[in-house]
Amino acid sequence: MRMRGPSEITTPRILTMAGLERELTTMAQATDSEQPLRSSASGDSAGIADASRHKLLPFAWPLFTMVWLLFPLGFVIQVLRTTSFSPLQMLAFLTSMAAFLALFLWLMLRFPFPATGLRPRELRVRIGLLLALASLALYVELTYGNGVPYRFIYVVVAAAVTLPTRKAAWMVAATTVIAGVVYEAAVGWDTFATAWRNIVPFPLVGTGMIAVSRLVVTVRQLQAARREIAQLAAAEAVARERLRFSRDLHDLLGHSLSSITLKSELAGRLLPAAPEKAAAEIRDIEGVARRSLREVREAVSGYRQPTLDEELYGAREMLEAAGIACRIDNDAGPLANATDAILAWAVREGVTNVIRHSCADRCEIRITRDGEEARVEVKDDGRGCPPEHEGTYSNSSGLSGITERVAASGGALEAGPLPEGGFRLCVRLPTRGVSEDKRR
Repeated sequence: MRMRGPSEITTPRILTMAGLERELTTMAQATDSEQPLRSSASGDSAGIADASRHKLLPFAWPLFTMVWLLFPLGFVIQVLRTTSFSPLQMLAFLTSMAAFLALFLWLMLRFPFPATGLRPRELRVRIGLLLALASLALYVELTYGNGVPYRFIYVVVAAAVTLPTRKAAWMVAATTVIAGVVYEAAVGWDTFATAWRNIVPFPLVGTGMIAVSRLVVTVRQLQAARREIAQLAAAEAVARERLRFSRDLHDLLGHSLSSITLKSELAGRLLPAAPEKAAAEIRDIEGVARRSLREVREAVSGYRQPTLDEELYGAREMLEAAGIACRIDNDAGPLANATDAILAWAVREGVTNVIRHSCADRCEIRITRDGEEARVEVKDDGRGCPPEHEGTYSNSSGLSGITERVAASGGALEAGPLPEGGFRLCVRLPTRGVSEDKRR
């Protein structure tokens, strides 16, 4: 019975196992979808397709690596069935195979997909481990092999995903040559002259795995660039809003202060000769000052209290720019201004934390209303808050500000990691209490 060799794994299957076909497709979809958010008080939902990112690799890559263990296990069973070993020989065989598989797993799970610019020490460690793996493969093939030296294809795969491109190509070529020499020594030149095609899959698999490795690195770099762009866009938006506010204050206070200055000078000149007219001018100054104070308060109130619809629109734009799939459900209906503003602040802070801290693939924002309580919930599937930093993260200045606003309105705030992974921010507000506070 012929055992199926690891070289028969195709590159498309490798891409599927690594989760990259889906990743590239969803990234293209996210880039093409530039439509604005349509979330209104009537409860419209907006979402985009789930985007796969590098967080898929911690799950898909170990699974892909474990598949490669099936072939050595089959080889061990075959050798044990067809060869008579003394206890010492069996111990040597099993020990060599265990060391070979342990090295392979260590390389594949600890050092995959190197970024450009590896430090010399890191490069030496990787090359040293690969040479040890190649030595074990050579020992196993010379001692126990009797056909195609498939153990060397593990060296090819490990080199392709752990070394930079050029060095990986040289390692793949050298390993293929060594495998060919070992194969020729085992079967003889006459057989090798007609069966040399069995070695062809070695460089093909190595080239495919190099391509997969470079693809993963490129996708990660694109994701990092998109996150940086999202942060720069947020900073630019803040700068534009500050400029707008400064212009508003200039427009509000410029005329009022000029009027106060002129009336003060006029009152000073009228005071000795016409005290009554001077008093009238002073009363006018008081009225202008009060009106200016009211206008400044209104401007500050409008500046510091965003609307929920605007924040939901901006949340989707920022999350899509960061490569995070977003689903928004707004079923709350019309809300009082104060309630709307506090929920908008909660959405802004929650989305900011998702972009800056979560490394999430997906974010869900839900706004609901149950009787006399309105609720906003922001959840992501990222790392969430590490336990050792939970207090720092949960008590950041942004969340502290939200907590103060919610507490002042008689509501409650919950923030913390989810059991299944990710982070959740939930704000509950009594709609009646907030509305009454707003009227007062």
